[in-house]
Amino acid sequence: MVSQIKCPNCGIYNTNVDYCTNCNTLLSSKLRRELQFAEQEKVRKEKRNLEEENTVSWIERFSKHRFLIVRVLAKTVRSIWLAFVAVGVFIAWLVSAIAA
Repeated sequence: MVSQIKCPNCGIYNTNVDYCTNCNTLLSSKLRRELQFAEQEKVRKEKRNLEEENTVSWIERFSKHRFLIVRVLAKTVRSIWLAFVAVGVFIAWLVSAIAA
C-alpha cells in the first residue's frame, strides 16, 4: 500500500518514508508519539528521582552526618526503634497464633 504524506515544513510529497527526503522533517505520527512519550517518561523519571532525593528521612540524614556523636545517636535511635517494632510484630504474631 502506497502512502503519500505532504511535508508540513517544505510541502514536498513523500512516499512510504518516516522522514522527509528534502528537509529531513519527521513525518510519521507514530514515531512522533513515541518520541513524545519517551521525552515525557524521561521528565517523569527525573521528577521522581528529585522527589526521592528531597524526601530523605531524618534518620538517614543524621546517619551520614559529619559528626561522629550524631551518627552514633542516630544509629542508636534506629536500633531502639527496630527492637520496638520487632517486639510489636512478635506480640501481634503471638495474639494471632493464640486466636487461631
